[in-house]
Amino acid sequence: MSRRTPLWDRHNEAGARLVDFAGWEMPIQYTGIQNEHLQTRTGAGLFDVSHMGRLYVSGPGAAEFLDGLLPCAVEPLSPGRMAYTVLCNDRGGALDDLAVYRLAEEGFILVVNAARTESDRAWILERLPSSSPRVEERTGSQAMVALQGPKAEGMVTSVIDDACSRLGFFRFIMVEGASGDWLVSRSGYTGEDGFEIICPAADGPALWSRLLEAGAHPVGLAARDSLRLEAGLCLYGNELTETTSPLEAGLEWALALDKPREYPGRGPLRAQRDAGVPRRLVGLRLLDRGIPRPGQALRVDGVEVGRVSSGTHSPVLRRGIAMGYVASRHAGVGTRLGVEIRGKAAAAEVVSLPFVPSRVRRRRLRRPRRSAGEQV
Repeated sequence: MSRRTPLWDRHNEAGARLVDFAGWEMPIQYTGIQNEHLQTRTGAGLFDVSHMGRLYVSGPGAAEFLDGLLPCAVEPLSPGRMAYTVLCNDRGGALDDLAVYRLAEEGFILVVNAARTESDRAWILERLPSSSPRVEERTGSQAMVALQGPKAEGMVTSVIDDACSRLGFFRFIMVEGASGDWLVSRSGYTGEDGFEIICPAADGPALWSRLLEAGAHPVGLAARDSLRLEAGLCLYGNELTETTSPLEAGLEWALALDKPREYPGRGPLRAQRDAGVPRRLVGLRLLDRGIPRPGQALRVDGVEVGRVSSGTHSPVLRRGIAMGYVASRHAGVGTRLGVEIRGKAAAAEVVSLPFVPSRVRRRRLRRPRRSAGEQV
């Protein structure tokens, strides 16, 4: 039986279409994919992401342990900062992509993909020193929502705390909620400015309702996928797999390949960087009619040179778009190729990512004051 998030009743009352996703009963759409997509691009979309795994790593040696586990630079992170990175196997393949938050000197949260939570946790525990630090999963005891779009700042400021407006990108603060501390980060998965909030499960329904009252629109997983694809963001299982390296996916910026500490996959990744990757992830814009889908062949002069990893119809561009892996010699912007759709080659060209310009606000962090005792 699928698990339910703390917001399930809200989705059911709103008439959302609910489906099983990674073992959770989640809303796939409310009023329609295109409407929800465009509401996020023009206003503010509200997403239930409580199914994402949340692993707390704390105790003596937590920073050192994670710095030897993850390919990003963990130890230089100061409390209140977060980073995106890829959990790698010993061959440099992607086990998962995740966000790491530094709560304190020896306290961290790893937010991982729902389908990978149990395998990630087991893989981490296998490498954990016998005495410390501790790894605790809190997914089931919390709610997590994302508010994304150009109007998100005004809404989160009015509902939660005006200090949220002063957050820089990939920074977070703690505020006091009705049932305990809330973590509010300036982050997201749409290419829009926005926020993600982790709070006790008991506070989730009221937070959801208040954000809707402030003008947010509920958005399901289908539009979340089309939004992230327009933003050129990777999805685990599509762009990232255990046989795909983050270098092939264009994620070298999320790795600290030359940091002194060893971590799984460091040697193979450095070797691949020095030798050059044989294939690359590219953005594809269809020139003909059609909607590209994962697994479709990409051809140049009739010869297969790669495969689509993700594809959809872009509500903003009003045409088919995709990401896919192609042999590196065909990865240049402007390269023409064919996407095999229903047995026919639809013309497409390689374009720069993202497809839709990002509106993420990459401002410098200003230290906001913690709200004093205010219940939200």
